[in-house]
Amino acid sequence: MSTATPAITNFTAGEISPRLEGRTDLSKYFNGCRTLENFHVHPHGGTSRRPGFRFVAESLGRNAPVLLIPFEFNAEQTYVLEFAEDQTGQGRMRVFSGHGVVLSDGSPYVRDIPYTAGEFDKLRYAQSDNSLILVHPDHPVREMTRVDHDDWTLEEMAFTGRPEVWAEGDYPSAVCFYEQRLVLAATRTNPATLWLSRTGEFTDFRLKTREVPMDGWRDLEITDGNGDGLRDGKAGDTLVLLTGAGFEARDALKGQHPDGTTRYYRYKGAKNYSAISAQITVTFAAEPEGNQIEAIWNGNGELDADAWECFEVGDRADAPAGEDPLDDDAIEVTLSGRQANGIEFIVPRRALWIGTAGGEWTLSASSSDPLTPENVKAAQEGTSGASSTRPESVGFATLYIQRAGRKIREMSYRFEADAYVSKDLTLLSEHITESGLTQLAYVQEPDSILYGVRTDGVLVALTYVPDQDVAAWSRIVTDGVVERAATVYNDAEKRDELWIAVLRTVNGESRRYIEYLEAPFDGTIEDAFFVDSGLTYRGDPTDTVSGLGHLAGRTVSVLADGTVQADRTVAQDGTLTLDRPASAIHAGLPYSSVLQPMRLDAGSQRGTAQTKKKRITKVAARFHNTLGGLIGPDVSRLEPVYFRSPATPMGRSPGPFSGDKIVNFPKGWDRDGLLTIVQRQPLPMTVLMIVPQLIVNE
Repeated sequence: MSTATPAITNFTAGEISPRLEGRTDLSKYFNGCRTLENFHVHPHGGTSRRPGFRFVAESLGRNAPVLLIPFEFNAEQTYVLEFAEDQTGQGRMRVFSGHGVVLSDGSPYVRDIPYTAGEFDKLRYAQSDNSLILVHPDHPVREMTRVDHDDWTLEEMAFTGRPEVWAEGDYPSAVCFYEQRLVLAATRTNPATLWLSRTGEFTDFRLKTREVPMDGWRDLEITDGNGDGLRDGKAGDTLVLLTGAGFEARDALKGQHPDGTTRYYRYKGAKNYSAISAQITVTFAAEPEGNQIEAIWNGNGELDADAWECFEVGDRADAPAGEDPLDDDAIEVTLSGRQANGIEFIVPRRALWIGTAGGEWTLSASSSDPLTPENVKAAQEGTSGASSTRPESVGFATLYIQRAGRKIREMSYRFEADAYVSKDLTLLSEHITESGLTQLAYVQEPDSILYGVRTDGVLVALTYVPDQDVAAWSRIVTDGVVERAATVYNDAEKRDELWIAVLRTVNGESRRYIEYLEAPFDGTIEDAFFVDSGLTYRGDPTDTVSGLGHLAGRTVSVLADGTVQADRTVAQDGTLTLDRPASAIHAGLPYSSVLQPMRLDAGSQRGTAQTKKKRITKVAARFHNTLGGLIGPDVSRLEPVYFRSPATPMGRSPGPFSGDKIVNFPKGWDRDGLLTIVQRQPLPMTVLMIVPQLIVNE
């Protein structure tokens, strides 16, 4: 027999696939786990129990899923927009800010929207300053503008030079901003086409224009003939055609706006004049005849738009046929490749990254200059294919869901290959997305974590720090079905918050709630929040709390002044009675956190310890800010970890502990060599290291 004490020093491989149970030759095998449930892995190597989800409000969409959209005007003014469908089938929007519903005159601010629950999956958005551009294949492009906390407008965008292919039920389905251009892409009939607006003018999609004034526009000028001191083309003013000159539709002249500023006017009427042998004077008139032409402005200063167009200096006009577009004109590009190139997403980076059903593309200038209609270049970079789910930009990479919904890929530039490469981030954990993914949401602070919503309502979390070779998956399981997720920055706490829309069962009825993930534990045991759909009471000591109507009839866990009280049932009126009074009370649905490393492989003097009979006699665990917990071979046979000492007064919490704890292991001989750490109480746990004492039968 051999005795060993192998050290499990980090968990930076996360929960890895059952298919890797025999791959002890992989270095990540020893940093991985068979089960990592309701834990977050830190880039430093340790893993902490995830905080609880705090209840905010019941969703507007009681009968159908909702959509959560983050909106960040600045660091201090951030919002979560809830798009929902009410019981009448009307689309509705509600605004959350500062962990609560935005109020207007004392009532929740809610406004109508033209989108319904069945359309949310295909609704895409891009933010610019105070506006949100919304696109959907069945709806014209709309702009939502934040006027105030409780005042949001939503209007259809009016485009100059709007592409003719945009039509009813055939509108763009992808949107972003790139190099000061609004980019719209992928209608049903043109799924591989992108339209880029004019630089700096998001509503101008004209492909060929000229700047005003054009050549020759200065040659003809209006003369003041009515004595008002202006050359504005009102009745009585004139223009002179020199010998050999002419004037007809699309010709233009220089004059003055009634406010005195210089303007240029282009004629749209049917009259034409020709000074063949001698110059002629043409007079502006309200009802022209002979050598007269329509007045540009009437007596009230209103433009005759049927006969004239008015331009300011720098305005655009359509270019004559055959002329090249200007560098900042709009651009239209259609991708062409061997496979299906229907555009699923577009992401602005140094180049415009494009995910299609058949592969990954980039669109950029063919040189180092800004993108223009003359230097645009589209290149296919890969053939993985993408789903239509909105991707997330993380550092220098873009993470997206592959077409089948089972893999998350990292699209990034590789210097050694001089190409954009899509790496599979689920290769070692293919089981983690077994039911398919429907959405991504990224948290940058305090740790870099990508969340994915599975079709079965489970959240998965990927701690992702590629420069430290950290890509660790875990599963976030709650009593309910998570349907949507979004992240928004919280400046007060200097972190990103994960918000979810979750379907829970209360009194046999399905109810949708809006909740957010509480901040990581800060070491103060009275503030430890490790319950789901939970709420907090702070105030004078009391043994009865109210306001838990959303959990009426459910059994909840309670942490009161840092001590765990027995689980109890919430009354139908939403009240909860405690064993003893407390001034800081957290109550909500319980959840378990489970950590089980891979099979141990150490201690054998004759090769591997795998498949040999072995026995774990003791387990030492190094904790940080931890209270409570259980250790054993599996979840059905566990021994408690004791933190209370004789010096701790009864009814008082011993507080969080940092250091080593040793537990006698309740298991005999077997061939697996498995150990499990579990936390079931509403208390914090961070595991930094595990050192089992292992005996191997040679």
